[in-house]
Amino acid sequence: MAKKNERSITSALGGGESVSRLKRAMKGVMKKPNDVVAKMLSNLTSIQACKDAALTGDDDLRLLAVCRLGEFGEAAFEALDISLSDESAIIRTVAAGMLAFSEDEAAIAILKPYLVDNNETVREAIIYSLGWLDEYATEKEHGTRIPDKRENPAEILLETDAVPLKTSEDVEVISTYTTLPESLEFGMTVENKTLEPIHEVSIKILMYPSESLEPLDSLDQLVETIPPGGIEALIFGFKVKSELVEGEFVTSVQFIDSNGEDVAAISGNIFVRSLFEQYLPLEITPEELLSMKSEMKDWNREHSLAVEAKELFETLKELFPIWNLYTVQSESTERDGMFMGILSGAAHGRIREDNLIVTLTLVGRIEDNLSKLRIDVLSEDPEVLHTVASVLFEAVQRKLGVIEID
Repeated sequence: MAKKNERSITSALGGGESVSRLKRAMKGVMKKPNDVVAKMLSNLTSIQACKDAALTGDDDLRLLAVCRLGEFGEAAFEALDISLSDESAIIRTVAAGMLAFSEDEAAIAILKPYLVDNNETVREAIIYSLGWLDEYATEKEHGTRIPDKRENPAEILLETDAVPLKTSEDVEVISTYTTLPESLEFGMTVENKTLEPIHEVSIKILMYPSESLEPLDSLDQLVETIPPGGIEALIFGFKVKSELVEGEFVTSVQFIDSNGEDVAAISGNIFVRSLFEQYLPLEITPEELLSMKSEMKDWNREHSLAVEAKELFETLKELFPIWNLYTVQSESTERDGMFMGILSGAAHGRIREDNLIVTLTLVGRIEDNLSKLRIDVLSEDPEVLHTVASVLFEAVQRKLGVIEID
């Protein structure tokens, strides 16, 4: 049997193209300055933080998180199972290697369903990992581990026998957010439901939509003590840098309990979206609207809704001002038992100053609870098109309490 120091994750990945791709990926991560890598790794101190980052991080952070999950043993198997379905073949390859690294017989059943992966490199890694486990795996007493801290944070931290942070369900974390024009406030509430005080409560935002938000406060705050039954509420402010804010906030809450042990609360992540708050109504004429359309990108989608067409039309007229859309066109007609309506609105971005046009066309039989709605969105920023259409349709459904008909 090979010595432990020879049985590295590189071997577990199966050599060849698998290792080559992994090395290239890790070389990309390590091109970052040491302080950046150190910060990335410093946020991956609990299994919950690793799970969250593996799901929602950028490519570099997901890669580090999956590597670090390999050190938590069986407790990380569910997360590694999910990573085997990641869109990145590199992530899937590394996840297979991490399961092999566990040398746990329970990993075999997780890997086998993924032998049909559509990527040859991933399949090779899974085949090799299964062979590795068949030779070296043992039936383990399932428990979790936590990675040791290293003086050099650029190491991938693959060989340690330390004990992980405990996870508490009695310290509840609730995250919320409020959007305002050109700003977003992210709130975290920590409630101590235990019978003892908790100390040195570290509350962090690990990830946020950095392409559209700029922090106005430190993303790492410390609360000295929260007594039994106590609640601590914190607000993190962000400046909005673009008209569209969309993405995940990943957070971490850790504390020291009455026994002096480090504990992680279940903080999870929350999806945030802000759009129309960053727009102003644009007062233009129908002729100006037609002229603008020729220079804009467009996208459309159609829906069938369980609502009478007249009611839908009146609701849409009410929603236009809420969406900061100036109503350029509002027309409806009834003919041969059918109701038809069209609404067009325009807005102007506060930040990048991009223009936005929305046209809603609907048709349905009078006194029949079925309408067809077409949403046309035009913008100078193609990235917002799909999101605008989704936000509009979801708002209509919530307002009317109706469902889409297949």
